[in-house]
Amino acid sequence: MLIQFNFSEKFIDPFISINAKQKTEELNNLAFVIEKVVNEKILIGKHEDNYKSIYLHQIISIHTESKKIICETKDGNFSIKNRIYELSTLLPKQIFLQISSSEIVNITQIKEFSLSQTGVYQVNLLNGRKTYTSRRYAQAIRKEFLK
Repeated sequence: MLIQFNFSEKFIDPFISINAKQKTEELNNLAFVIEKVVNEKILIGKHEDNYKSIYLHQIISIHTESKKIICETKDGNFSIKNRIYELSTLLPKQIFLQISSSEIVNITQIKEFSLSQTGVYQVNLLNGRKTYTSRRYAQAIRKEFLK
């Protein structure tokens, strides 16, 4: 798929245009995902006494830390009230991957997977953080994501 940027002073607001020979289910899914990522705020995060709306494209990962659910973004870490199991059903599967019962990662933030001797994957994120899949999720990731 070709990705092309057009910059011009005549564009007041940025917009996305999909050009194709015909409309397909894949293009419908792409438009749906773009719409969700760009326009839908899904989480409210708290850092100290400040609350912030967190958009899908800002999320690097969501994981548990000291019995709290943490949403990791480029702007910092925010605690959220949602539970991992709730988020696994709310977040679009095309963008987010559950790697364990305690962590969900944004697929676009994954740098690489490496298989460990114990049969789980080490997941290296673009921000330099390393995390691991659980055995339970490693098999599903191998079948669905790494095929």
